Amino acid sequence: MIETRKRHIFYGWWIVLASTVICTFGFGIGLYSFGVFFKPMMGEFGWSRALTAAAFSMRRIEGGIVSPIVGWATDKYGPRPVIFTGGVLLGLGFILMYTVNSLILFYLFYGVVISMGMSTCLYLPNMAAISNWFVRKNTRAISLLTVGAGIGGFVFPPLLTLLIDRVGWRWSFVLAGILLWLIIPPLSLVIRRRPEDMGLTADGDPPESDLSDRDLLRLNVSTSTHVLSRDYTLKEALGSRTFWILIVSFFLAGMNHPIMIVHAVAAITDLGISPGSAAYVFGFMVLISIVGRLSFGWLGDFVSKRYLIIITYVLQGAAIYVLMNSSSMSHVYLWAIIYGVGFGGGVPVRPALRAEYFGRSAFAKIGGIMSPIIMIGSFSGPIVAGYVFDQTGSYRIVFQALVVLQVLATVVMYFARPANPPEP
Repeated sequence: MIETRKRHIFYGWWIVLASTVICTFGFGIGLYSFGVFFKPMMGEFGWSRALTAAAFSMRRIEGGIVSPIVGWATDKYGPRPVIFTGGVLLGLGFILMYTVNSLILFYLFYGVVISMGMSTCLYLPNMAAISNWFVRKNTRAISLLTVGAGIGGFVFPPLLTLLIDRVGWRWSFVLAGILLWLIIPPLSLVIRRRPEDMGLTADGDPPESDLSDRDLLRLNVSTSTHVLSRDYTLKEALGSRTFWILIVSFFLAGMNHPIMIVHAVAAITDLGISPGSAAYVFGFMVLISIVGRLSFGWLGDFVSKRYLIIITYVLQGAAIYVLMNSSSMSHVYLWAIIYGVGFGGGVPVRPALRAEYFGRSAFAKIGGIMSPIIMIGSFSGPIVAGYVFDQTGSYRIVFQALVVLQVLATVVMYFARPANPPEP
C-alpha cells in the first residue's frame, strides 16, 4: 500500500529548489534587467531604440540556434554539466560588457556570450531535469521552478537601477557577472539526471511492482494528465500534427513577451513616469506573475492544460490593450497585474503540456527543436517595435498588433488536442 508518511524529503524537491535559485539569479539579472541598461547605454552612445533592442533580438536568434544543441546535450550527458557550463558563460558575458565601446561588441557580448549562457543554464535543462523527476506533480514542480524567475524579475531590476546610479552601467555589469559565478555553477552540482540513477522513482512513489491496482488508481485520481502508451521519439514528435499546432500557437503568442521585456520600461517612461518608478512597476509585474505561476501550475495537474494556456493568452491580450490606452500610473499598475498573472500562468503550463503530450524521454530535444521556430517571432518583435517607435514616436501600432496575435494564438491553441504516438 502507498505510504502516507515519508521519512525523507524526496530528492526531486532539492533539485527543484536548486533550479529555482539558479533561475532567480539567471533570469532576474540576465533577462529582466535588460531594460534598466537600455536608456543609460543609449544615452552614452547615442544609439536608437531599434539598434539597442537588436542586441536582445540577437540573444533570441542565438537561443534558437543553440537550443537544439542544448536539448541534445541535456538528453545525452544530463543537465548538470550543461547548467554548469552555462553559468560560467553567463557570468563571463556580463563581465565582458564592461569593455563595450561599440555596437559590435555589444552585440557580441550580450547577443552571443550572455545568450549562450542563458540558453545553457536556465529553463531548458532545468525543466528537463524536473520533468524526469516528476510526472503526476510535473506542473506543480515546474511552477515552483518558474517562481524563481518571477522573484528575480522583481528584485533585480530596481536593485540594478540603484547600482547603475551609483557606479555606472559598466561596473554594474561586472558585479552582476561575479554574483552569477558565485551562484549558478555551485548549485548545478545539486542537479541529478533521473530518479532511477539514485534508486528512486518519479514523484517519490514506491515502485509500481510494490503497488496494488487500487494504489495505482489513487496515484492518478483527480489529475488532468493525458496518459501516453509510451514516450514519443523526436522523429515521431516532428511527424505529429499536435507538435506543429503547438508551435504555431506558441509562435503567435511568443512575440509579446520579448517586446514587453525590452520596451515596457521605455514605454512607461514615455508617459512621464520616472525611470525608477517604471523599473519598479515592471518588477511588480514580474512579482505578480508569481501568482499566475503558482495558481496555474497547481491547476495544471487537475485541469486541462490546453484550456489554461488559452486563459493566459486572453489575459495577456487584455493587459496589452490596457497598456496601449494608459494615461496614468493606476492604468500601468492594472496592466502589471493582468499581464503578470497571464504571462506567469503560461510559464509552467507550456512545458508541462509538452511533457504530457510527448513524454519525458526526448523532452529536452523536442523543446530544443521548438525553440528555433518560435525564436523567429521573439527575434523580430523587439526590433520591429523599436523601428515603429522610431518612425511614429509611439508604441500604439505595436500594441494593437500584439492584441491581434494573442487572439489568433488562442484560436490555434484550441485545436492542439493530445494524441498517442504511432505504433513502433
